Amino acid sequence: MVRLGALLAVVVLFVSGSTWRAAACEGTDVVFEDNFADDAGGWAINQDVEVKDGSFVFKLPPDAMQPDLNVTYTVNDADICSETVWPDGDPTTLGAGLLFWGEDNKSYFQFGVLNNGKFWIARKQDGKWLTIVENVLSSAINTAPGGSNKLRVKATGNSASFFINGTKVRDLRGQPPKGGWRFGLSGDNFDKAKDARVVFKSVKVTD
Repeated sequence: MVRLGALLAVVVLFVSGSTWRAAACEGTDVVFEDNFADDAGGWAINQDVEVKDGSFVFKLPPDAMQPDLNVTYTVNDADICSETVWPDGDPTTLGAGLLFWGEDNKSYFQFGVLNNGKFWIARKQDGKWLTIVENVLSSAINTAPGGSNKLRVKATGNSASFFINGTKVRDLRGQPPKGGWRFGLSGDNFDKAKDARVVFKSVKVTD
């Protein structure tokens, strides 16, 4: 029984370790990392964005979306990881996303999750939205109030792969900008009457 218990413990540790590695960025070189201890990470700060004390917060009015492309880093191939945390209390329909293949605030791709258990992939081109994957249910998404989700986009050449909490949910072929691109975060508030907050706890980009 002792040997069986030890073997089970090893299996649990192996599975847990594999899940953690799958959820994390795999690149060997860290290009960018921010745990939001302060607002010096190169994000565009305005009245709807607050970065301090370990949190990046989108303060969203009703029925609003806010993107934030990092303004200080440009990448070619990149593995982007971030952790987002849903607010406690009565659930308002919220979306939290990673931005990639970004040129500016009018042209980028977006991968996001909703706190109703769905994910989406979209492209904003010259200010116009084009939906690639629309609100697909995924059991990988943690929908609990106060729960966290780890989002990951691995973009290499003209291909991108998408992960939620270590589970791969989609691949995509597309056209990244020539000469490098920018990454970022986004928040969506789909409630038409209430203000809301979308919170991120970390971002890491590896190459």
